[in-house]
Amino acid sequence: MDAGPIGTKKLSGWQLFSYGQLVVPLAVIGLPVAIYIPPFYSGTLGLDLAAVGFILMLARLSDVVTDPLIGRWSDRTRTRWGRRRPWVALGVPIMMISAYMLFVPQGTVSNLYLLIWIASIYFGFTLITIPYGAWGAEISGDYAERNRITGSREIFTLIGLLVAITAPIIAAYALDQGENSASRGAMAALGWLTVGLMPVCAIIMFISVPEPPIEEVRQISFVQGMRVVMRNGPLRLILYTSILGALAGSINAGVAVMFFEHVAELGKASVILIFVLFAAGVIGSPFWVTIGSRIGKHLGIAYAGIISLFVFSLVPVVIYWVKPHFPDMVMPAMFAITLIQGLTIGAAPILGQSILADVVDLDTLKSGEQRTAFIFAFLAMVRKAFEAIGVGIALPVLAWVGFNPATEINSPTALFTLTAMYCLVPLVLWIISVAVIWQYPITRDRQVRLRIALEKRIIRRARD
Repeated sequence: MDAGPIGTKKLSGWQLFSYGQLVVPLAVIGLPVAIYIPPFYSGTLGLDLAAVGFILMLARLSDVVTDPLIGRWSDRTRTRWGRRRPWVALGVPIMMISAYMLFVPQGTVSNLYLLIWIASIYFGFTLITIPYGAWGAEISGDYAERNRITGSREIFTLIGLLVAITAPIIAAYALDQGENSASRGAMAALGWLTVGLMPVCAIIMFISVPEPPIEEVRQISFVQGMRVVMRNGPLRLILYTSILGALAGSINAGVAVMFFEHVAELGKASVILIFVLFAAGVIGSPFWVTIGSRIGKHLGIAYAGIISLFVFSLVPVVIYWVKPHFPDMVMPAMFAITLIQGLTIGAAPILGQSILADVVDLDTLKSGEQRTAFIFAFLAMVRKAFEAIGVGIALPVLAWVGFNPATEINSPTALFTLTAMYCLVPLVLWIISVAVIWQYPITRDRQVRLRIALEKRIIRRARD
């Protein structure tokens, strides 16, 4: 497959499908890890809420070590099956076993049990997602085609998230467990879905999606590589936005279910909102693929962020003005906010991952080594570290102010703190993130020049 910037072959529809669909089981289990594990292990299984938050933070921080190692090893792997396939294949059984043990808990559940299996599932994510992301970035060197590839991945991510939302509800009702989407039966459905889907989706991708030829350049030491990374201006901007976005997103997601139940008091209707968010994301994602190619990827992210944050800033208005005076309007108001947010939700993951592929081109020029997986791993490491910090802040703070997810009655202070963790704190962080990404300098024309310079260097090295 031609990887050049000019005359690049587009992936076929089947290849786009086969690449993107691998994220379905990852999304099926990924969202519940963020939003269902805290209420499941603290509310249903009875572990201390603050302890659950600390364990999630500790397990997430383990990726700080594993991510760069897996990325570096994947870049330097040479096998007849490619350098990405073996790592993804290794991660599949680990994900299957960990998902089963985490969502279908066996025997006595303790803090240690949660720590072991949440750390294992994060390790499985690393083994799969780092090589998988690098694989997608290397398939094409074309500015717009990279949007199609990441767009396919995001659409299937959102489909997986829809499954993750609906499966627990269906399972809870089927097992006569009422509306409790964090019940044992509901969580077991997610575990079994992952076990069934993971190998099937992996096989489809292995068979249908080729790995591009390895562009042999040179290898540099880890220390040298880190120096190059930190001198890469566009990469530093991506790093800053990743930190802010990860911190905001983990705080928001970690308390979302509790906010809908205890503050908005929407009951089972909250599931409708989450479903609408991701369904609208599926509808809106193709639009952001096109917009990113026309006006620039970073501007597409910024405009989507401005729209989303404007409507999200209305959540406190709904809670503190609409709810007391027009309680019947809370659900319609939250529905409208969620719908608009959903239409924009695909922009950042689609265009952000496509931007990262462009940044890798610049890194290859500066370092002389093609290390796509390492760059993806480095950003993932930073993002996961701050996701861990976000959860480690939000849940203990809620416990400290006396919030109890197992009771229907909480103090006004506890409920305000929950609102702040869900909306106010993330809002400030996301606003700063949008301001940072606005400064991103690699346009379509500059990316084409980067690819041409990179390919000329590869040709010269091949001749030498």
